[in-house]
Amino acid sequence: MKKLLCLFAFNMLICAPVGLAHAQSVADSTDTVMHKQLDEVTVKASLVKHDARSDEYRITSRLTEGTATVNDVLSRLPGVSYNSLGNTISVRMDPNVLIEVDGRRVTQEYLKALSPNRISRIQVVYAPAARYTTEGFHYVVNIKLKNDYEGHYVYVGNYTMVSAGDNNGKNVIANEQPQAQYIYSGKKVDLTAGYGYGTIHWNYPISYARDYFGIASVATASDVSAKRPNDHNSTNSHYANLGVDWQIAPSHTLSLRGTFSNDRIGHRSTFDVAQREATNGQVNQYIEMTNEKSRANDVAGALYYQGTLHSNWTIYSALGYDRLRENVDNYYSGDGLSSAGLYRNSKDYWRGELDLNHTFSNALTLNFGYRGIWNRYMTHLRLSNDTQLNNRESRHNGYAFIDWSPTENLLLHAGAGVEAIHKTGLEERRNWTELLPQITATWQPSSKVQLMWEYSTRMEYPALYQVSASTSSIDPWLAMRGNSLLSPSRLQTVSLQGTFFESLILGVEYVHTHNAITDWYEKTADDAFLKTFTNARDRSFRAIAAYNWAITKDLTWSNMAQWQWEEVSRSGMSSHASNLSWQSDLEYWISPISLLAKVEYRRNMQKIPLLQGWQQYEQDLWMLSLRKSFFGHSLSVSLDYVPPIHAGIRLNQKTTVSTPFLNHVQNLNLKTYDNLLMLRLQWRFNAGRSKTRKVQQYEFNKEKKQDNGLL
Repeated sequence: MKKLLCLFAFNMLICAPVGLAHAQSVADSTDTVMHKQLDEVTVKASLVKHDARSDEYRITSRLTEGTATVNDVLSRLPGVSYNSLGNTISVRMDPNVLIEVDGRRVTQEYLKALSPNRISRIQVVYAPAARYTTEGFHYVVNIKLKNDYEGHYVYVGNYTMVSAGDNNGKNVIANEQPQAQYIYSGKKVDLTAGYGYGTIHWNYPISYARDYFGIASVATASDVSAKRPNDHNSTNSHYANLGVDWQIAPSHTLSLRGTFSNDRIGHRSTFDVAQREATNGQVNQYIEMTNEKSRANDVAGALYYQGTLHSNWTIYSALGYDRLRENVDNYYSGDGLSSAGLYRNSKDYWRGELDLNHTFSNALTLNFGYRGIWNRYMTHLRLSNDTQLNNRESRHNGYAFIDWSPTENLLLHAGAGVEAIHKTGLEERRNWTELLPQITATWQPSSKVQLMWEYSTRMEYPALYQVSASTSSIDPWLAMRGNSLLSPSRLQTVSLQGTFFESLILGVEYVHTHNAITDWYEKTADDAFLKTFTNARDRSFRAIAAYNWAITKDLTWSNMAQWQWEEVSRSGMSSHASNLSWQSDLEYWISPISLLAKVEYRRNMQKIPLLQGWQQYEQDLWMLSLRKSFFGHSLSVSLDYVPPIHAGIRLNQKTTVSTPFLNHVQNLNLKTYDNLLMLRLQWRFNAGRSKTRKVQQYEFNKEKKQDNGLL
């Protein structure tokens, strides 16, 4: 309680100078669009402005034609990709992206509700400030709204996945996600609240073979297929969100964000197993069953303050809390053996931030701040209430950076953070202190070229399941459990990126990770085996190229390709893998009937190395899409279809592990996605009157000084 009171007082002290000074904010209006007589040309974004940290795209009706969501608009920007199956955004094939609206954080549900027609500009920030990078974000996408209305805005939508090819077992409806969102915009207060429900059922055909040297070999039957899945996964979720923005003065805003989620997750697998004894060769056949259930409640809230003082000081502060309570049930039966584990995992997470910017001149800015995090992870046995895990962790990060522009076309961003980490548990007490320097240089030698070189360091931390002490049985010999002794990872990144001719992007990146977290298999006493996690060294290199091509006025083709190499090593052991990824979209706007047709190809499956082998994740697919709007764009209908086209598609997701005591090979058949239909219905309507929106664009409020042509 004392910690809570201190942090609350800390935020209130920051908010105290609200009435002392204010700076005139600038309305975000499309009235300032440059008008220029053009010959026949295809325009996807009316004006692209580059500065040393970002690209800003002015959004026109041409760019929003046929789009149903903000994510659809984002996917048309060079280097930005939207995965409609996973509902994720990546920039230059990097998923560490934060999306904000008018410089403020919003939920995914709010983004779904936002109409594409409300967007004025989109800014893709390639060199975000320290308060973003300390959280692990590599890119920030800031969506700026047009002059807004004062009144009410309602969104109702539903997302349905139908397994039309009977490849998902008995669950023809694979995914059902209705959602409603309400937005109120007033003179000084903006309010948003929403609720969503999701029921998801995915069923996969999985086969495996394990060889426990000198003990036994276990293999599943080979007749599993997409028509006969044996691995069943279900999720039932309730999700609610609340957001309030209060403009307590013209350049001072107080914001509250809160979310609540209730999840019921189930995983049930049934295998026909043949077991061969190593000593006498005897074969024993039996049914192996695993049933895992998780019931979790997660409540998160954060209070934010953003303000401008005396025109040259900007302040950002935040106080956040996240509380997770999860009950986990694990049941296993096979070969006459059975086991059960009933656990309770809990997480309490506090976060406090203060970020200050001082502008000395147009050429020099100082940014400094502090970020503190306090975590507590616990695992209890539910029947006896015995404590299996009790980890407390505090992280303190202080940083200081300068931005210096000796010329209009050159920016130098340099500084460092110092992160102090203190961790205590049932078995240990550890301390780390890490220096986290960062240097970025961005240069625009001409209006057609932008180059950015970066060296950065950051920290990553284990997830709850990676440190949890709850144990689940995989077979009679193999079990899985987290490792409470895991260390945080330190990543060093060197990259060079370039934008050429407005729609061509090239880049290379090298990442060295100390104490990277990887899967680990070990043999314990009494011929028992354990799958857990350990720290190792990881090195990776990737090269990326992206290009958007307007073939005709209504036909566009965008491509993004990445080659990646990764190696993990520790104590004389090493393993490496390479990947070639490719994302290609061909869009055609059929003007007479206002219908968008799209063909997508995704080669997204990645092979990642483990110390004792490798594993794959993601999937490859073809997708056909149609989008249509009705009633003045208030109703949007989208239909996506995954055809059973297997050209350039890998149909099996594999895992291979090889140790001196165990070989393990697992195969997951991805024909589950064949003939998958995805239907999105979205209805938006509002009631109110127009108003001039005074928006404080913290960090993103600087006008660009160069116009860099048309896409």
